[in-house]
Amino acid sequence: MNPAAIDTIAAIATAPGSGGIAIVRVSGPAAIDVVARVLGKAPDALGDRQVVVAAARDADGARIDSVVAFAMRGPRSFTGEDVAEIHGHGGGVNSARLLRAVLAAGARSAEPGEFTRRAFLHGKLDLTRAEALAGVIGAASERAWRVAQDQLEGQLGRRIDALRADAIGVLAELEASIDFPEEGLGVELEASTVARLRAIAAASAALAGSFRVGRALRDGIVVALAGPVNAGKSSLFNALVGRERSIVAATPGTTRDYVEARVEWRGVAVTLIDTAGERAGDDVGEIERRGIALATERLTTADAVLWIAAASEDDAGGARFGARGVLVRSKADLGTPVPVDAIASSAVTGAGLDELRAAALRCAGIDSDRDDGATGIVTSERQRAGLSTAAGLFEAAATALTAKASAELIAVDVRDGVRALAEVTGVEVGEAVLDELFARFCIGK
Repeated sequence: MNPAAIDTIAAIATAPGSGGIAIVRVSGPAAIDVVARVLGKAPDALGDRQVVVAAARDADGARIDSVVAFAMRGPRSFTGEDVAEIHGHGGGVNSARLLRAVLAAGARSAEPGEFTRRAFLHGKLDLTRAEALAGVIGAASERAWRVAQDQLEGQLGRRIDALRADAIGVLAELEASIDFPEEGLGVELEASTVARLRAIAAASAALAGSFRVGRALRDGIVVALAGPVNAGKSSLFNALVGRERSIVAATPGTTRDYVEARVEWRGVAVTLIDTAGERAGDDVGEIERRGIALATERLTTADAVLWIAAASEDDAGGARFGARGVLVRSKADLGTPVPVDAIASSAVTGAGLDELRAAALRCAGIDSDRDDGATGIVTSERQRAGLSTAAGLFEAAATALTAKASAELIAVDVRDGVRALAEVTGVEVGEAVLDELFARFCIGK
């Protein structure tokens, strides 16, 4: 454990600004002594998980606030250490004064994520659950919150632990065949182990592949409306947003810059973009041309592009977006026939809007009806990289075993695969990884 972890740390655990309650959290070997000093009480007065009402005072003995406090003695605490908290009245000045008193009593300011890091170091949670804490705090949508909560409960960690345990079993068999060649285990291994290795590789790769969905749920997706001028993009945009956000007019080129709005579709955060209509001609001014150029930039990076074309217009322009494109026929309320490969929509009646939302989510890999947390969803690039590495190593081991390579060489790949899985959950992980990961947390968590 890092020597700094023996310090007693403190931080404000509530959000900045005005509020009903301000919480100062303290963790470490002297946590209870520090809080007792601020309250002017003996440490024994802070019974385990017993609320104490007192006046908090600064180093000079001046009264700061009437507070409640309690202690949670380790290892039965979030960090696994002795933890004590002071709950005072909210407000930036009040909470800052309480924290200063705690620091003057012997604690030091916590670094970002240091409380969670100590929980990890004391075995209270693995790295997937630690990352899930940040996901719960930063969730931008209901569905992202649910995935983070499932991960915090241990869903992903348990799946990875199960794969690692299975891989360790294979490794044990390989090492037994190396240590006891006279037992003839090699032939049995060749017949039974290839399928196990490939199953572990496939499961690891599937988890790694779920990062596409995990990232979309964590960060949200971008959906852009594009198409020729006067196709009804802005009207559909307003209908999808639920209010007038983009100006609608019959004059070509009304939308000269892209317009954005944040919405939530089926529990997923969506940035919806209304882009300038595409057209050519001598009457296209410089401002409109610039708007079309800006729209092109946004369309390049959008997760889904709804190509809007009225029934009487050419819809060939949408083909360039490939799997990211959704062909939409607007103004369906006029009764014009719609091709089978297009979604009929109407900003007037609302027809097709739910179908549009579902199609856009599918472009980002999100199934509206799937239970995202049921099988575990990877939500960080670190997790994806580790699982992808493990999948490649287990597949390489299976291929080598099929080619009758030596058990020693096969065992190297399996051992490295086990280590890659262990790094995902934090069973084996370096300080540099921990420094980078916990630096993303807020102070106080």
